[in-house]
Amino acid sequence: MTEISAAVKKAIRYNIVQNILKHYKCPDSCGAHCCSKGQIHLFEDEMKMLTILDSVKAGVIVNADIYPGLYLMSAPCSFLNRTGRCDVYDKRPTVCGLYPFKVNSSGNSIGLQPCPIGFSIIRDFASWIVDSSTKSGISEEEKLRISEEWQKNMELYASELEEFHFKTILKEMQIPFDELEMLSMFLTSKNAKKIRNALSK
Repeated sequence: MTEISAAVKKAIRYNIVQNILKHYKCPDSCGAHCCSKGQIHLFEDEMKMLTILDSVKAGVIVNADIYPGLYLMSAPCSFLNRTGRCDVYDKRPTVCGLYPFKVNSSGNSIGLQPCPIGFSIIRDFASWIVDSSTKSGISEEEKLRISEEWQKNMELYASELEEFHFKTILKEMQIPFDELEMLSMFLTSKNAKKIRNALSK
């Protein structure tokens, strides 16, 4: 079953997601909302790893009856410590490592929920899209349209962020995999520029 989780990670561009998430940090005010609500799906090799780490805490994991080798843990996650942080962070399941990104059934994109980190990513994504459009050869009218469209999108996701801790279903942004990779490159470049500016002062 290890091959399945590895294949899934490759298909959903897990490494690219990690490259994006390393530029962000969960705020202390979040309270591990993503680990405290809903359901957590695991692959068999991930379930076995958690069982090795702590068999008592892993005892709440059950067969999901959705797909062979897929398991389920109902939130709150039993591996959260008293401070609301993950005790198995370096060994956390794929679904945990992805969040606020979420797998969808399209096969060509990935969802992104507007939690505090997700909203920051969406804001940077919008910045990249608008910035790219201003440097392209499209008409001024089209540039204005793109800018106004993303302004409306940001207002929508800002509203979703305000309701994040109360709503059970959030409007997700869908990012095509090719744009996900471009966003990762943009963030790396943006961070490198910050470092260069800091060093030059």
